[in-house]
Amino acid sequence: MPRPPIEQSVTFLYSDDLEAHAAFYRDVLELEQVLDQGVCRIFRVSGTSFLGVCNLPHRPRGTQGVMFTFLCEDVEAMYRDLLDKGVTFDGPPDMSGGRTVYSAFFHDPVGYMLEIQEFRDPDWPYPGGRKFRGQAD
Repeated sequence: MPRPPIEQSVTFLYSDDLEAHAAFYRDVLELEQVLDQGVCRIFRVSGTSFLGVCNLPHRPRGTQGVMFTFLCEDVEAMYRDLLDKGVTFDGPPDMSGGRTVYSAFFHDPVGYMLEIQEFRDPDWPYPGGRKFRGQAD
């Protein structure tokens, strides 16, 4: 019997202030909350990707070594929108991630590193078959 396919993914981040942490993802990043488990809130990032924020006893502590990247079609537009909402970035969007990665970094209220990123690589499997904005049809 073949292994069943992985259909979705959830990344969990932990917090001591669940309400403030969840509010950031709901109100600032405007992610749809799809589930409230009491100690965890789960938000839809895309059709098959989710982000959970939790306040659980006996959980890992610290934010080092974790970064969540939001891939988007237009980093500049996302950057301006988040700046308007009071998000403080580590710097403006740039290509420091390499010649095909355009991105900007910021942190959520708990201290987790977040990134908005635009792949500029014709080999990336873009959703819906679209191409990166710099590629001719």
